[in-house]
Amino acid sequence: MDTLLDNIKKHSIRSPHKVAIAQADKRVTYRELMKRIQAVTSHLERSGVRKEDRVILTASNTPAFIYGYFAAHLLGAVAVPLAPQTPDSRLKYIIDKIEPSGIFTNREFEYESHKAESIDIFDNLEQVSADKEYSLPTPDKTADILFTTGTSGESKGVVLTHENIHAQATNINTFIGNSYEDIEVLPLPLSHSFGLGRLRCNMITAGTIVLVDGFLIVGKIFQAFEDWKATGFCFVPAGLGILFKLSGDKIGDYARQLKYIEIGSAPMPLENKKRLMKLLPHSRICMHYGLTEASRSTFIEFHQSNHKLDSIGKPSPNVEVKIADKKGHQLPVNGIGEILVRGKMVMREYWNNPVETGNKLVEGWIRTGDIGSKDEDGYYYLHGRETELINIAGQKASPEEIESVLRKYPGIEDCACIGIPDPDNIKGETVKAFTMLKKNIDVKPSHRELHEFFRGKIEAYKIPTEFEWVDSIPRTASGKLQRGLLRQISK
Repeated sequence: MDTLLDNIKKHSIRSPHKVAIAQADKRVTYRELMKRIQAVTSHLERSGVRKEDRVILTASNTPAFIYGYFAAHLLGAVAVPLAPQTPDSRLKYIIDKIEPSGIFTNREFEYESHKAESIDIFDNLEQVSADKEYSLPTPDKTADILFTTGTSGESKGVVLTHENIHAQATNINTFIGNSYEDIEVLPLPLSHSFGLGRLRCNMITAGTIVLVDGFLIVGKIFQAFEDWKATGFCFVPAGLGILFKLSGDKIGDYARQLKYIEIGSAPMPLENKKRLMKLLPHSRICMHYGLTEASRSTFIEFHQSNHKLDSIGKPSPNVEVKIADKKGHQLPVNGIGEILVRGKMVMREYWNNPVETGNKLVEGWIRTGDIGSKDEDGYYYLHGRETELINIAGQKASPEEIESVLRKYPGIEDCACIGIPDPDNIKGETVKAFTMLKKNIDVKPSHRELHEFFRGKIEAYKIPTEFEWVDSIPRTASGKLQRGLLRQISK
């Protein structure tokens, strides 16, 4: 089985002049990419990094990050990508966990015996030849450790092998249909599982990625579409919300140009799905569901499955999914239970955490902790996190279901629901809704008005008994709700 580096090396020989990476006025061909990876590998080795050592890489979307990422692999070390805005406290926590041999970042950092080196130096090594030839890694060796965002509980290090990351990219490319001709605008952070996954997908096919740093300067995104005649694009739902807010329907100008889009990492409002479908009637609009531990477990293509837009789609190519009871037994159609996933892309383990690994991985299946169901057509539906389901007098309520209704109320921008202790000590829990008004709305609806709005849309026991108005809803950088923080606020 090939690894990503096998692919890049082949491309550097077969398609040496093909552009692999572009950013502003930078152009890096596949031959140049391989040379720079080799040069950075030599630099890492001279810096004291050895096989199986961990290397922390933190930077915004720059070619330097890519050189460092693949150089760690070529050396036989383990890449640990982190977001550039990672707080010092979290960085120190991860350092203590993995004991890295090198830290490369674009900010000054020093902790105990660990001092960071500028990652920008990787950009200045293009004229330095590698001291020697390095053997390509084998599929079974550890490639990456990706730390979960820790939306609830302690952040864990997800250990991925070279086989894992190659399988992830292969599955995605098979579903979306990526090819050698594709040119993709990539505004997502490379330090995050989604953005990193898009990099890997293009490196397998010898595609071209055009790096753009985020969504806030939308002109740069559309300029990249124009300059490169881009065929692909990717975003999280929050990024699309920014595009719609700042540029209206402009993405529709590229309806004949964009072959595909990949969306993921967080739920997406139904109205945005339909709006995007109308603007891009000829594009494959693909949305995934998955975890850092099991990337891209399911996919849905909006046009193809326009009657199932509230689902998370069907299993990705080469992936098995089942709905199981607490003993791991598969449930029948429409049965509600935990989503379990199996495939070559599933993580090997959690870093130095055999207990949590044993709880998560059972006979090759990974327990996602998400509750879902499968309908008679084979589409899967997400009902919420097992730990976030609200137990009301023995009946389970999904916060996502309640939130999807509440977001349709005129004037509400965002919301999140949690379970709180029943004040009458009868039902066990009741539902509390944190709600955020749109900026142009001054008058808050009364509790009675909100109750009336819910009536007939969901079961009575699921209607929130308490509403709290907030200025913002806490989310991770990728858009995931942080209900754990809201539960802390409510205590």
